[in-house]
Amino acid sequence: MKLTTASRTFQLLSRILDVRTSTEPFLPTAAEKPSIPLGAVSQPFPRATPESQGVSSRHIQNFLEELNRDRELYAQSVMILRNGNVICEAAYGAQNLQAAKYTFSACKSVVSLAVGLLADDGALSVEDEVSSFFEESGSTALRRRLRGMTVEDLLTMRSGVLFTEAEALTEADWARRFLGDYLKSESGAEFAYNSLNTYMLSAIVCRRTGRSLTEFLRERLFEPMDITDIHWETCPKGIEKGGWGLYIRPEDLAKLGQLVMNGGLWQGKRLISQEYLTAATTAHAQVPETVGDFNYGYQIWVGRHENTFLFNGMLGQNVLGFRDTGILVLTHAGADTDFQESRYFEIVSRYFGGAFPDSLPEDAGAQAELSAAVCVFSAYNRETEPAGEAAAPFLDRSFAVRDERSASVGLLPLALQALYNDYTAGVVSVAVSGKCGTPELIYREADALYRLPVGLGRPVVVQLDFRGNVFHVAALGRFTHDEEERPVFYIQLDFIETPCVRIIKLVMDGRRMLLRQTETPGVPYVSGKLCKAAQSPLYKPLLLMAAGGTEEDFLRYKTLQILSPELVCEEEG
Repeated sequence: MKLTTASRTFQLLSRILDVRTSTEPFLPTAAEKPSIPLGAVSQPFPRATPESQGVSSRHIQNFLEELNRDRELYAQSVMILRNGNVICEAAYGAQNLQAAKYTFSACKSVVSLAVGLLADDGALSVEDEVSSFFEESGSTALRRRLRGMTVEDLLTMRSGVLFTEAEALTEADWARRFLGDYLKSESGAEFAYNSLNTYMLSAIVCRRTGRSLTEFLRERLFEPMDITDIHWETCPKGIEKGGWGLYIRPEDLAKLGQLVMNGGLWQGKRLISQEYLTAATTAHAQVPETVGDFNYGYQIWVGRHENTFLFNGMLGQNVLGFRDTGILVLTHAGADTDFQESRYFEIVSRYFGGAFPDSLPEDAGAQAELSAAVCVFSAYNRETEPAGEAAAPFLDRSFAVRDERSASVGLLPLALQALYNDYTAGVVSVAVSGKCGTPELIYREADALYRLPVGLGRPVVVQLDFRGNVFHVAALGRFTHDEEERPVFYIQLDFIETPCVRIIKLVMDGRRMLLRQTETPGVPYVSGKLCKAAQSPLYKPLLLMAAGGTEEDFLRYKTLQILSPELVCEEEG
């Protein structure tokens, strides 16, 4: 890490950790997330009964119920295919399978497909040196230092470059910083997961085609496969981020997984070569076993003990292909994990890692039970509930926030604020209106006003515009009491295109109200990250200065301050 980058990273972290002030970003804020419609995919897979594809409906129901019981997995949606047929799909709670979902690192595998297309065209080779694509970016000394770093090193996470996603939050020219940064190890020698490797592949695709990554893939894959309504975020220079930032509907993402399963064929037409996909799904880099049961191919994870491939994104986006049986399992979640550390992979392997017959006798009773279970999982199948007398203490009252920590508290989850470089100006007041029958949360920040109808029993979905970043939000609430018999309005806001959930609790405490907020992924994930950073000789001094300490209990306390605040509010008027 260069000193200038280290200084900026330290300053940004210090601003985020200071709960008394609004966070001021280093880079100009620009809207990145457009409104993406909720809807079915344009060309869906055929649907089939599980038994017709050799899988028991009861087996699938047990799998779905086990995921639902494990609260640490925070499962949001599941889609299971065999032989290109959808045999089950389910969404939990307020989630929606028709939303274009944020993929995080699962889209790295999509970048690999773009590289494969160029390799098929003869437009590049995985043996090409990276510096050859950026002749203007470096001196002779720079090219000499990068000599030997190839496209394959980027594909396999073995570039050795230190410049990472966290540092990119304070840098405008990512390619220049990547090419000019220090090398942790010799290129090609050591696996070190770093999303900027994928970003450089995205930049190479743009350089070689003269078009954006999205435009190139739209012509070669998205349009032939009828994949629509996708959005890929870009860096400050307008290049797709590559390693993260792709919004795509689950079923459309499953199409890309099925393309790999089919060896590059889509509906009988070859879109990408078998040769490239064989190389892409072969382990080239050995990964520490602490990460999970997968090694690394070309931006695609490869099973260490099973014949599987995996598109994987942090918090639980997975497209897992069992190549011996043709079963593809796609899941989205909000778990507090980066790679394959959760129990999910043990569970999915236990259910789908074995052999399956071509077909089974149809079982109408089991199919009906599976269908009923899927309905129960979704909150949209529940009845709307009346507000009742428990709502009275909250309705048609407005409370001003009287707390010095309010400047750092906003409606948008902090994870999304950091992701979009767009931080709150601070909460000013909170009100609940009952004039329209459905309770409406009125959340005012220093520079914005948000109005959310809150469903009781059944979620209500609205679009919210956060300075040009537009999200679909499902609001579900209930009026209840806490252990001290104080009235509570509990509200869960699912940002259904992302893994993020905002929890708001309004607690009546005598003549004042307490505003409590938290989010998922939240304290366990962030405090774990900070504690891990505190063990690094590189980051420990920065964290010590930014946070004021590096002890585990202290870092958890700081995380609770920013992610789970409790603010005192006084009634207005």
